[in-house]
Amino acid sequence: MFIDRVEVSFDAAHRLLGYDGKCASPHGHTYRAELFVGRAHLDDLGLAIDFGEIKRPLKRWIDAHWDHAFLLNDRDDLLIEALQVIPESKLYCFPGLNPSAEVMAQTLSCVMRAQLGDSLLRVRIWEAGQYADYVLQEGNTDEGEHI
Repeated sequence: MFIDRVEVSFDAAHRLLGYDGKCASPHGHTYRAELFVGRAHLDDLGLAIDFGEIKRPLKRWIDAHWDHAFLLNDRDDLLIEALQVIPESKLYCFPGLNPSAEVMAQTLSCVMRAQLGDSLLRVRIWEAGQYADYVLQEGNTDEGEHI
C-alpha cells in the first residue's frame, strides 16, 4: 500500500468547558492538520493520488471553518454570547463536545471522508507539540456521530 500525507497549518482559539486547569481559559494555538491517504496501486503517472487532490479540499474546509476561528463546545453559552457581539468573530461549535485535538481529528475525518472516500486512513491534529490521531478502520461507523 502507498500512503500519502498532506499537512495544513492554521490558527484558532478554543477553551475546554468544565476543564479544571489552564485550558478552561480562552487561548489560541497554531494547529497542524494532517491527512493520510492510502492506495494499493499507482496510476499511469506513478502517483497513488495527486497531493493537490488531498490538500485542496482540506485547506478549503479549514479556511472556511477553523482558521482564525473560536472553536467551542456549543454549550459554552457565556463565551458564545460574548463573541457574537463582535461582528468579525468566527465561531465553530462542536455539538456537546469540547474542541479537543481528539474531537477535532474525528470531526475532520468525517468531513474529509465524505470528500476523499475510503482511501482516507488517518487524521492527525497537532496542538502545541502534541497530537491526536483519529484512525479510520474498515467498518468504523462512529466517525461523524458527534458532529
